[in-house]
Amino acid sequence: MLKKGLSVILSIVLICSVFSATVGAAVNFNGDISAYPVIMVAGYSSSELVRVDENGERTRIWGLDMDSVLNRVINRIYDLGKGLVLTAKGDAEYLGRTLGEEIEAELEYMKINPNGTSKYNIQVENTAIEETNMAYILENNLPLEYINEDKISYEIAEYIGEENMFFYTNDWRQSVYDCAIGLDEYIQQVKEYTGKDKVNIIAVSHGGQVSAVYLSLFGYKQDVDNAVLTVPAIGGAGLALDLMTGDVAIDEYMIVHYLEHGFDADGKYEWLLEAQQLGFLDEVVKNALPYIYNVAGYWGSIWDFIPLEYYEELKAERLDPVESAAIIEKTDMVHFDIMANFRTNLQKCVNDYGINISIIAGTDVPCVSGLRTNGDALIRTTDSTGALCAPYGERFNDGYTGAGTMCDNPSHDHVSPSFEVDASTAYLPENTWYIDGLFHGMTFHDPYSRTLALKNLLTDEIVNVHSHPDYPQFHASTNTNYAVSVRFDKSGEGLVSSQDDYLIIKNLSQNYPVKITSVTFAGADLVAYTMGMKALEPGKEIKIQVTGKIPQVSNALMQVKVNYEMVDNTTSLIGERACSFKIMNGPSVVYDEETPFVNADYVIGFKNVIDEDTKDALTNTGVLNIVSFVYEWIMALLDQLGIGLLLK
Repeated sequence: MLKKGLSVILSIVLICSVFSATVGAAVNFNGDISAYPVIMVAGYSSSELVRVDENGERTRIWGLDMDSVLNRVINRIYDLGKGLVLTAKGDAEYLGRTLGEEIEAELEYMKINPNGTSKYNIQVENTAIEETNMAYILENNLPLEYINEDKISYEIAEYIGEENMFFYTNDWRQSVYDCAIGLDEYIQQVKEYTGKDKVNIIAVSHGGQVSAVYLSLFGYKQDVDNAVLTVPAIGGAGLALDLMTGDVAIDEYMIVHYLEHGFDADGKYEWLLEAQQLGFLDEVVKNALPYIYNVAGYWGSIWDFIPLEYYEELKAERLDPVESAAIIEKTDMVHFDIMANFRTNLQKCVNDYGINISIIAGTDVPCVSGLRTNGDALIRTTDSTGALCAPYGERFNDGYTGAGTMCDNPSHDHVSPSFEVDASTAYLPENTWYIDGLFHGMTFHDPYSRTLALKNLLTDEIVNVHSHPDYPQFHASTNTNYAVSVRFDKSGEGLVSSQDDYLIIKNLSQNYPVKITSVTFAGADLVAYTMGMKALEPGKEIKIQVTGKIPQVSNALMQVKVNYEMVDNTTSLIGERACSFKIMNGPSVVYDEETPFVNADYVIGFKNVIDEDTKDALTNTGVLNIVSFVYEWIMALLDQLGIGLLLK
C-alpha cells in the first residue's frame, strides 16, 4: 500500500498490501449483489497508530516520515559512507549495524515490553464507527488513510455504495486473539449502524488470520454471510519466522519480480539483476536484524505469525517464561487451541453455520527473505490454505491423487497441475482457490483472482471450486507482467488430452503487442506451429495448431514454455512463460510411494540441457536469457520443419 510508503522494515515485518491495486473492467455479475455491508479487514500495518503523551497530544507514529528519515541520513552520513566502503570490501557488519540503530530509533514508539504491554501510550487513530465508514470519511474530509486497501475498497463501494463500506481498525502489534475479539465487537457496531442482521467480510493477509480466528471463536453467532480471505496468513507468515531466526537470504530477483506485479509492469526488469552479485545484502540485513528485533520482538502479532511447527523451539529460545508469561499464555492459546484446529473450526462455520468462506491463495513463488518453500513471496501456501505442499524444488510424483485427509471423494481432483499442491488436505478443500504465480497482496492486480474475489464476496454465484467451469480450483495468474497466458482448446484450465488440437495464447499486456517466437514442450512429443505468426495485439488471443503425440496416460505432468517478443517495448524485448499441465488421456499412472517426490523441473528447453557450470557462466555474463531465447527459437523452427526429431 503506497499510501503508507515503503516501510523501513519492509523486508522484515509482514506488509501485505504494498501497492495500490489497479482496478480493471467492471465485473459482470450473474447473481444478485448482496445487500449486506462489507467490512474490510485489512493487511498488516493498515490501521493508523498514534502516541498520546502526558498532555494528551496525539502524534502519528507509524508510516514513513521522509523528513525524519532524511534527517537521520544527514546526521549519520559519515557512518553510512564508512559502512558502504567497508561493505564494498566484504565487511557488511558496520553498515548493517548503522542501519539497524537508525531503524530502531525511528520506530522507538512502536516497542512492546517483554510482558506484552505497550512501552508507550499508543492508540488507534480512528475507532468510532462513523470514522470507519467510507461515506462518512469522504463527506467529512477525514484523512484518506482511513480507507484501507483503498483501490479494492473503492471498487467494492461502486457496487454496494460508500455507505455500506466499512474498515475495521486495530492495534496490529497485539495478539491476533485480541484483534479477533475486536472484530466481533466491530461487527456488532456495523450491524447496529446499518440495521442489517449480517455482514460480508473481505480480508487481506494479516486480516485473513484475524478473520479466521474470529470465525473460529464467533462463527456460531452467524453474523457473517460471505467471507473472502485473500492471500491470508491463517497459519503464519514466513517473514516473521525469518525475523526470529535471523536466517535471511534476500531474493533480489524475486523482489524485483514482486515490484513488477505491484506496478502492473508490462515489461520485465529482473534481467537487470541477472549478472549482479548482491549477496552482500544478506549480511547487511542480518546485522540489522537484532535492532529490528528490539522493536518487534515482543509484538504478539509477530509471535502469532510463527507457524505451528516452529513455535515451541523459538518460544524456548526467545521468550523468558517468567518475564514474558503473558505473551506466552496468549500465543500458546492461539497456536494450540486455534491454529491447530482451523480445519475443524472453519469446516463447522461452512457446514453448520452456513457461512460462505472463500480462500484465495498464491502458489509457486518462494519467500523473498529466506524460506525456500511454495508460497506467494511472503506466506507459505501451506499456511494460507492448510494444503500439503511438496518440498520446494520438488513435486509429487506422477500418479499422485492426494492424501484425502479433508476430502476423499475420488471424483474431486485436488492435486495441482504442477503436482506441487495437495488441496485435499486443506482447511477448506472445496472452497479454496490456488493461483499459480500470484504474489502476496496482488489479488486485485490479477484480473482472474480479482473477479473471483468480487463474485464470492458480493454474490452466491460460485458455490465451490467444482460449481463453475470458469473458476476452477487451480488457475495461472493473469497479471500483465506474465505477458501471456496459455491453455488448450478443449480441456479445462491446466489440463491436456489428445482431444486438444490447438494451444490458445492470450496477450495479457495492456500496452504492447506480443509476438510468439517459439513454444517448447516437456512430457509430450508436440510441435506448435508459430512460423509466420503476426504480432498479437494487447488483450487478444491466438490459436496455434499443435501436432504430435500426448502419452495415453492420466495424472502425469506436461509443461509448456512460450518465448515471446514484446513489440515496441524497449525495456523488455524478450520474455518467457512456463506453464504446467496435467495429462488426462488414459489410465492413471501408478503412483510410486517409494519415490513420492521428484524434481519439479521448473525450467524446460535450453536451461534444462546445459550443465550448471555453463549456466553459471552465462548468468554471470548476463546473457543466459538471450542465448536461451535464440537456442529455443532455432530448435522450435527445426521441429516445425520436421528436422528436430532427427536431431534428438
